[in-house]
Amino acid sequence: MSASGSLATLGVAELLQIAALFRKMGSLRLAFSDGRTVSVYFQEGYLSGLTDTGRVWQLGDLLSSLGRLSEVDKQRLLTDAKLRGKRLGQLLLDEGYVSRLEMERLLRRLIMQSLLYVVEHENEGDFELHLGAVSQTTVMFPIADFLIEITSAVDEFHRLSGLLGPGSGALAMEPSSDLSDSLHAISFRKVQVLAHVDGEKTPMDVAATCPLSPTETLRILAELAREGTIVWASTIAERAPAPVVRLPLLGPDEPTAQPGWLGRDRRTPSGRW
Repeated sequence: MSASGSLATLGVAELLQIAALFRKMGSLRLAFSDGRTVSVYFQEGYLSGLTDTGRVWQLGDLLSSLGRLSEVDKQRLLTDAKLRGKRLGQLLLDEGYVSRLEMERLLRRLIMQSLLYVVEHENEGDFELHLGAVSQTTVMFPIADFLIEITSAVDEFHRLSGLLGPGSGALAMEPSSDLSDSLHAISFRKVQVLAHVDGEKTPMDVAATCPLSPTETLRILAELAREGTIVWASTIAERAPAPVVRLPLLGPDEPTAQPGWLGRDRRTPSGRW
């Protein structure tokens, strides 16, 4: 069985729900106007794999950005993976770079990055749904877990868009905002989110890269929009450059923000942006 159409009429959440309810084997190919393609594989109500031609991070890159893997070790492991016919994730487990629980969180996060892109660009995408045997089995996560997070994230995204008003694309801090004397009064979670608002990331990009869950990140963005702290970057193109919060993020010994999500996200070993 096969079906195809526009994501504007039948969204990814509905398509994944079909796969979860009927517990079939198959694949869902999602293609977008910018050339990016995301393919989701499922078996018996589980998401068994995902490929993305435009993924923000690959597994090795994500670990490097978190300060868990040096560039030298990453290249060595990638070479070993090719020579030995093993997946990078398995070598990382075998050599003790990550635990199984950490690996699960990493893979869930990478999958959510792709799915958040999909739901943000549904009006620009088409789908092809194929039911039948698939060979892609890199993970086995309940589809329902992702459906819950996606549905909640989309609700918060629409609320955020309503608060921001006309516009789209990347987020930026309002140029007139002066947080120099008030950062101490802002909750740590808000600071975590603001650290990812750089004038280049869209709301879903922020939700995908922030260490908090996507739903909580978008909820905090909505609070910041209501306070007038953030705006669409496109609305300030002719005004003064927007400020960017550059602060240390969660440290390695601090608890994760929510089960299943990494407790830190940093672009340099020092933990500063």
